[in-house]
Amino acid sequence: MDIMNNPLATASQLQRRNNFSSLPSDLQDIVFYATQCLTQAAGMLLELPQSTTAQANVLLARYWLVESPMLHEFSDVSAAALFLVAKMGPIPRSVRDFSNVYAHLLSSKSSFFRPTQPVPPPDLRLSYQHDDEYLAFQNRLLAVEPRILYALSFDTHVSLPHALAITYLQTLDFAGQPKGSIGRRVVAYLNTALLSPQMLYLTHQPHALATAAIYNAAKDLGAKMPECAWWEVFDVDREELGFLVVGMRSLDGWVKKQKEDVPGIFDDGVVLRSRIEEEMKKRGLHVGNGKGDAVDEEDEVMRQMDAKMTTAQQT
Repeated sequence: MDIMNNPLATASQLQRRNNFSSLPSDLQDIVFYATQCLTQAAGMLLELPQSTTAQANVLLARYWLVESPMLHEFSDVSAAALFLVAKMGPIPRSVRDFSNVYAHLLSSKSSFFRPTQPVPPPDLRLSYQHDDEYLAFQNRLLAVEPRILYALSFDTHVSLPHALAITYLQTLDFAGQPKGSIGRRVVAYLNTALLSPQMLYLTHQPHALATAAIYNAAKDLGAKMPECAWWEVFDVDREELGFLVVGMRSLDGWVKKQKEDVPGIFDDGVVLRSRIEEEMKKRGLHVGNGKGDAVDEEDEVMRQMDAKMTTAQQT
């Protein structure tokens, strides 16, 4: 396995994503963006490295390529993906920590998604859950986690472009621009790309993402770039670079448009499955999980998973 590259989504997978879900494409994109934002906020409160949170973002995106978002509450999928990556990393967190953090983010006390309000330091003790609430969260978390693993064929490898981008920056000379400011802007673009409903991390390799982020950062700060097709040195062609540059820069405009087209959907920043169902009812659409006989299919998936695990233990 090439540790510098990621398995990319195929055209058929992207098409199937649009077909198997009962969600219209605009609502799918809204769910994706809001849940990725929730994952980032949870990673901050849990004091996890950004690399851990970014890997969780990528795994969540891969999971929703093969299963409908409507199968589970969106926050449960976010928590399960982050929990899965965190426990394999250097700073694992307990289920109780996850329970308190997600309870806080989903509560009216949370100010992470309300930028017009003052943002006091969050006191997670105020979101401490009673035993029955905690056990319910734990059961949901531990039910979704193996589904993610099974859907991804237990392949949790994620190569991120952040370190690669810093290496690329060291090979470029920016006239009149501190390299530190360029680096911060590059990382900001890479983190923003994680939230894009275009799923840029699933359709492009890390070296291309790193190159596009450098191009955007240099343009924003007025840095003088080499007067040649420097991106070709990093094995990126002009067409791919142009697509990624536009994709990374278009997220803010897309969010503003969604707020206008679907008023109220982002009122508090947290998009729940119930709110999406209400929006679908307003449109006269069938509300379902997008999987037909989902309960039977879920049971079959779990039976297959149990059989695989039993076989692995016996061998």
